[in-house]
Parts: sequence; C-alpha cells; structure tokens
Amino acid sequence: MKKVMARAWEIARAAATIYGEKASSYIAEALRMAWEEEKGETREQKLVKLGFKRWQKNGMDRFYINATTLGLEYTTYKTGNVSSAWFRGDAISNCEARRMLSAKTYIDAKDWTLHCDHYILLDAAKELMAQAM
Repeated sequence: MKKVMARAWEIARAAATIYGEKASSYIAEALRMAWEEEKGETREQKLVKLGFKRWQKNGMDRFYINATTLGLEYTTYKTGNVSSAWFRGDAISNCEARRMLSAKTYIDAKDWTLHCDHYILLDAAKELMAQAM
C-alpha cells in the first residue's frame, strides 16, 4: 500500500508540473494509475496492444488508430484509388472507404476522450476503447 501511494504522489507531482494546478488535484487519477501499474498492465499498454499508436508532442499525448485496424479492408487500382472495400465483412462504397482512410481517430490521454472524424469508425473505436478501460 505504501508503494502504491508513493507512486501515486509521483504521478500527481509530474502531472502538476506539466499541466499546472496542485498535485493534490491530480491524486485521484494518479492513485488509479498507480493501482493499475501495481496490478500489471496499464491503460496505455492495453491501448498499444490493441493497435493504437502513441504520439506525444508539444504537451499533447494521443493514441491514434487507423481504419484498417478497426476493420476496414480494401483493394486498390495501380493508381492507388480504392477499387473495392469492406468494413467488418460488409461491402461499402469506395468513397466511404476513402473517407475512412482519411479520418483521424484518436484518444486524448489527458482526459481519455475519444475523437473521430467518421461516424462508423467512432462506434468501432468505442468498442476497442472499452476493452482497454
């Protein structure tokens, strides 16, 4: 228990230096994170295992996932244009596949919110996110 509390305060102090405020305002989330570390696999590790890629820059911390990992399958012509596409076994239009390929789907690690440009991918990403949380 002492080890978990000490780790929670380390995390809270680190968050306070990065995001401002006092360390005590981050202790609840930090304690949860410390318990996850103690139990084994963290939320971040679960997301990476599910196919998310972590990106950190300029104070932003995000986990991105592409449409093919969420279930998009497609073939292309020699030009690179989509010739046929399926999402989780169902045929979809080539235009819809192009929209899915260009959509940004990510989880913001600061507040653990899911952001997605495409409505079909949003539902698939919610399912994956639920597995990691």
